[in-house]
Amino acid sequence: MVMDRAKSLLLSESAFYAAAVSSVVDQEKHYSSSSSTDNRRAGFARRYSSFDLSTTTHNENVINVAKSFLSTSCPELLTILESHSDQKSAQDRLIKIGRNINATLRYSHEATERFESGEELFPGIWTADEAEEVGNEVDRKMKSDGSLQLLVQECSNLAKMLMSSDGTMKCPTVRYGRTEIQMPLVSLGCMRFQQTWNRGGKPVKSADQIEKECQENLVNILKHSLHCGVNHIETAQGYGCSELQIGMALKQLFDEGVCKREDLIIQTKGGISSSTKKSDYKSSILQQIERLGVGYLDLFSVHGLNTEDHYNWLFDHGEKGNLIDALKELRAEGKIRHIGFSTHAPAHIIKKAIESDVFDYLNLHYHFMGSYTASGDGTEAQWEGNTENIRLAKKHDMGIFIISPYDKGGRLYAPSNLAREIMLPDLEPMEYGSLWLWDKGAHTIVCGAARPSDLDQPVLAAIRSSTDKAKEDLAVVSRRIKEREEQILGKDWAESWHVGLPNYSQSEQRGFQIGNIVWLYNTILMYGMLDFAKDRYGTLTGNAKRWDSNKTWKENVFANPGFNWMPGCAYDESYDYASELKDVPEQNLPRVLEAMDFVHKWCAAKESTSNDEKKEGDEAVTIPLEYQTAYDMRPWTAFPER
Repeated sequence: MVMDRAKSLLLSESAFYAAAVSSVVDQEKHYSSSSSTDNRRAGFARRYSSFDLSTTTHNENVINVAKSFLSTSCPELLTILESHSDQKSAQDRLIKIGRNINATLRYSHEATERFESGEELFPGIWTADEAEEVGNEVDRKMKSDGSLQLLVQECSNLAKMLMSSDGTMKCPTVRYGRTEIQMPLVSLGCMRFQQTWNRGGKPVKSADQIEKECQENLVNILKHSLHCGVNHIETAQGYGCSELQIGMALKQLFDEGVCKREDLIIQTKGGISSSTKKSDYKSSILQQIERLGVGYLDLFSVHGLNTEDHYNWLFDHGEKGNLIDALKELRAEGKIRHIGFSTHAPAHIIKKAIESDVFDYLNLHYHFMGSYTASGDGTEAQWEGNTENIRLAKKHDMGIFIISPYDKGGRLYAPSNLAREIMLPDLEPMEYGSLWLWDKGAHTIVCGAARPSDLDQPVLAAIRSSTDKAKEDLAVVSRRIKEREEQILGKDWAESWHVGLPNYSQSEQRGFQIGNIVWLYNTILMYGMLDFAKDRYGTLTGNAKRWDSNKTWKENVFANPGFNWMPGCAYDESYDYASELKDVPEQNLPRVLEAMDFVHKWCAAKESTSNDEKKEGDEAVTIPLEYQTAYDMRPWTAFPER
């Protein structure tokens, strides 16, 4: 049946869809002739799509699908990749292209089959009219063709960027607040390419411990980053051996004449604790500068200004000395040019740090679907999460750096089918998330690259961001999201859901992250981002297990080193939330309780994956197609995660 459908599509005038189907059909024929009966029985959709998200399964087949598609749709990129000096990166790009193609075809096929079979839809995902459009074969084919056209345009631009030598395909820059630095719209984050986190086993402290493959990959990332115009390198003392390896790589690049120190914007970060003395903090930062081998830092951030205590250690640390003074002294000595902070804090702590007017820039979470750990913070309908803090940072002329737009901003490298369906054929979720942030005033957004190809989509989005077409696409998708918000969530709920909800800093008994939990409910309903919600809720579940009712709130928060980075506790079905929810508007209260229960049931189940079945007792509940992950743009395991 699938083969018959594929053949009929080949006759269609939807050229890119036809080319994609033809590419997959070719692999179907090859696979059927060379594979076992058991493998053939596995089925078209699971075999040639990212339905199976293993990092190694069927990559060869996916590469062949991409090659076949590119041979007719974008031969110039195929030619470049086949002769590229970095064949690992070339393969990565082909895998990503193949997974994109297969995700589009898989959803089209399964949505159409579901509609034709009369299968009952999971409630609350689509209105009746939307459901018919999603499953109608003609509409489906047209939308999929448009989505593949978008992919072809990206491939064409990627070919130009890889071959560009005249600066026309480089990441644009913008004034970075009062630092006056010309900052690229995309920054290179350095927490995913180092060899180890140094959090277990034998720590990596010297160059002779670094594996050749890992260091070569890191150097290739830096070279590609600079080729793309991304000259802001952002790391931290807490990123294992990242500073050590960057220092080694920069020396190599300086020696080879690839770049000079003054061509780069170097930023690192250093954490603080209750025991940190001003003199020790200053010495530690000087050691970081020495490891990086750069002489001075363009930007230094207090890493993890996450609580009221962190703020006090900076500004009121008693006999140990105010830690902010160490940074001011280093700035006066020319070792640091600009001081900032990086934060996972509740919104009110971030606000306090901004209003101190000591910091030139900040790193924070702020994304189109929420502010991650700060989501649900705020007491007034017009301010939620870090929305007000973005406004305040602009008022203070601070540089605005967005943390983790593609991971903590919704795992956009592995979006749900629903997120793609809402945004396509105009934009892929990664591009929408990027354009939204720049439109809201972010100066730079970070890409934590594990391989060179990770920078491709962010940089291409940045290059396109100033065009009229990009602005039009952003407006179209934003309008679509707003309409869906009113249909699925309801206008009143969408505007007021967070009012009166406490997160952990207001939940003095148990540290419940209620605002965050209700935000996850909205995120699942709006975008189908179940895997993302499970990741975040998993940290809340872990925190709840470690919470000791015999300890004070503060003792619990600081007993677990990771708590103030990923704060809050999960929902407890046996707990009476009356006191926690006392400030919630009466009309919102029933839905708040429903939302917490919903998230707990969907996200706390053990051994559940979005593209399988969730086990709930003895009952198996099938994950809706729209909640399933469409593709995963990580065809490898990053070095520190191995």
